[in-house]
Amino acid sequence: MSSLETLQRPVRAVLFDVYGTLVKIQRVKRPYRQLLDEARMQHLTLQKEQSARDIMCQSLGLSEAAKFYGVELSPSQLCDLERDLEEEVRSLTLFPEVPEVLRILRDRGYRLGVCSNLAAPYVAPVAHLLEGMVDAAIWSCEVGVMKPDRAIYELAASRLDTAPAELLMVGDSKQADVIGPRAAGLRALHLDRRTGGGDLTALDGLLSWLSGSDAVTSQVK
Repeated sequence: MSSLETLQRPVRAVLFDVYGTLVKIQRVKRPYRQLLDEARMQHLTLQKEQSARDIMCQSLGLSEAAKFYGVELSPSQLCDLERDLEEEVRSLTLFPEVPEVLRILRDRGYRLGVCSNLAAPYVAPVAHLLEGMVDAAIWSCEVGVMKPDRAIYELAASRLDTAPAELLMVGDSKQADVIGPRAAGLRALHLDRRTGGGDLTALDGLLSWLSGSDAVTSQVK
């Protein structure tokens, strides 16, 4: 589909990344990264990209991930990692503007979804934070595929009952939330809260962007 044909299609659904977009971690511990660092200290051969894919595309808790990679952990090491994971999960919170923005979007008739590369222990806490706010949730560890693979965006479109050209992706990763979705036929906006160099600097800017997009679509028609 050409860019003009995409422009002629109205946005009917919005798909959000999670971390850095809707949810922030106030106490960053990165227990899975610590586990991979321990694997390398034990001279286990791990490819960085494949290691992340293994964690994100399977239902692996910390102890299961350690067994999967053959990492030997003492009870105290595992306890420390589990404690860090628990502390990180407890610190999860929505960015302040998120509940109101999502409420307004739903009031305007948009279907809403989230799509995240997520390790299994983070799914339930995030789902709890977003309970009642979205219509569909696609977690990489549950569907076995991760951004920026085309299949995950196509799955999101299907679950939102929306054509890819009518689905807008919003997230803080250029590769996973902009380049990947566009290659799959979605529209995409880059949210950059830190430097202000993206299409959006905060989520509430999405409301005016969508209003402008609707106006342009009407003019094209």
